[in-house]
Amino acid sequence: MSTQTAKIPAAEGHGTRQRLIEAAQAEFGERGIEAATTRGIAERAGCNEVTLFRHFESKQKLLAAVVQETSGAFLAECECHGAFSGDPRKDLLRFARIYNDAIERCEGMMRALIGEGHRRPTLVKELIGDVLEPFHRSIANYLDRSKKEGVVRRRFDSMAFAEIFTSSLMGGLLRRSSGLSKLDREAWIRDTVNLLVRGISPS
Repeated sequence: MSTQTAKIPAAEGHGTRQRLIEAAQAEFGERGIEAATTRGIAERAGCNEVTLFRHFESKQKLLAAVVQETSGAFLAECECHGAFSGDPRKDLLRFARIYNDAIERCEGMMRALIGEGHRRPTLVKELIGDVLEPFHRSIANYLDRSKKEGVVRRRFDSMAFAEIFTSSLMGGLLRRSSGLSKLDREAWIRDTVNLLVRGISPS
């Protein structure tokens, strides 16, 4: 039977597909998008290239599936449930830890896409731009409520704050993982929150 007409049992097909996505995430993250090969991805997933192409047809379609999977995982990590304390320092520290956990899980793919963003702007926008919008909006909504309650200054752009906030945390992760920062994970999170909260305090 040819590879084009062979049918894959549903359960087996899902398991193989997921292994290929996870293998591609690792391969793209470690080697970069251009240097990663379908052969290397298939070997990492414990199958052959024919199986990879049966599921995804091309490296480009596999990359798109990886970005979609990574985006979904990021959004799930960034959900912030439960009541807030009303203390901006405590609540923004909570946002910071949730966001940091999410970018740590997606670091490899984020690095790969940042490094080759000029070649793949649509995928960069999908993973790094679009998925951050709901999280930025959550932070901004929290800050807008805090303005009404008088616990932060009224005259600042809440969405701009959210973008600066997450950019600082992402920069911290990239510097730490590259050995360029003397601050550890907790110090970077804590100091980012402390510095930015001072800037929006009502006094």
